[in-house]
Amino acid sequence: MSAGGGRRSRLFLDDLSDQLDQAFKLLRGDTDSAADLAFAGIAVDSRVEAQLLGQLARREPLAHPNHFLDAHRLAMRALEVLDRDGHRHPRLPRLWVLGAVAEPAVEYVARYVVQSYVADAVRGLSRLYARRESQTEPRSLERQLLARARAQTDRLTLGFRGAVSPLTGILAGGAAIPVLASLAKKFGHIPLYSWVIAGIIIALSVIFGSLSWVMIQGAGLAHRRATVIAVPPLRALYETIGDCGNPPQDDGRSIAAAAIGLTAVAWFVLPIVVVAVLALVR
Repeated sequence: MSAGGGRRSRLFLDDLSDQLDQAFKLLRGDTDSAADLAFAGIAVDSRVEAQLLGQLARREPLAHPNHFLDAHRLAMRALEVLDRDGHRHPRLPRLWVLGAVAEPAVEYVARYVVQSYVADAVRGLSRLYARRESQTEPRSLERQLLARARAQTDRLTLGFRGAVSPLTGILAGGAAIPVLASLAKKFGHIPLYSWVIAGIIIALSVIFGSLSWVMIQGAGLAHRRATVIAVPPLRALYETIGDCGNPPQDDGRSIAAAAIGLTAVAWFVLPIVVVAVLALVR
C-alpha cells in the first residue's frame, strides 16, 4: 500500500502493459528475451519436476518383464469379460410393470459407459506398448514381449470401438422444442387451457426425470463393474510396465453429472420453456 490515499503501488494496468510489451517484442522478432520474461513469471513445483526427472532416469522399458506377459493376459481377459457382460443384469428397485422397460434402458446406458471404457483402455495400452517398444534394445526380451503385446492390442482396437452415446437421443429430444414451437404457432387457433399447460409440463418433467434416473443407474452400474472387473488387472499391468501413469477412468461420473443437469432441466427449465412456447400462440 502506498502512502497517498492508501492506493496500491502497482495496478492491473501495469501488469497488462508488461504483457503487451512482451507481445510487441515477439512481433518484432525478439523472441528469446520475450520468452525469458514470460517464463520468469511461471511458478514451478520442484517436487513434480524431480519426479519427472526420476521417470526419465529410469531407462528400463519394463519394470517387471518376467510378470508383464501374465499381467497383459489377465488385463485382456478382464476387458473381454467387462465388454461382454459388464452391463448386464442391473439390480433395480421393484418397479412392477415399468421394470420391463427400465432394465433394458439402464443396460443401454451401462453398455455405453463400459464399451467406451474398454475402447479407451485398449487404445491407451496400444499407444503405451508402441512407445515402450521404441525404447528397447533390438532383439531383447523386452522388445519381443512388447512387440507381441502391441500387435495384439492393435488388432483389438478394431473390435473395441465404443458405443453410441445415450445423450444422442436426449439431445435430439431437445432439438424438437423449436419444431414444437413452430407447430404451435401454425395451429395457434386451437384453444389452450391451463390444464393442458399443466399436463404438458408434468409429462415432460416426468420424462426427463425418468431419463435422469436411468442415466444415473446405468452409469453407476458401469462404474461399479469396471472398478471390480477391470481396474485391478489394469493396475497390475501398469505396475509391471512402470512409470506409465494410471489406467484410464470410465465415463460414469460424466454421465452422472449430465443426469443431474437433466434433472435441473426437468424441474426448472422445461416449465419455463413450455409456458413461453404456449404464450406465443395465444
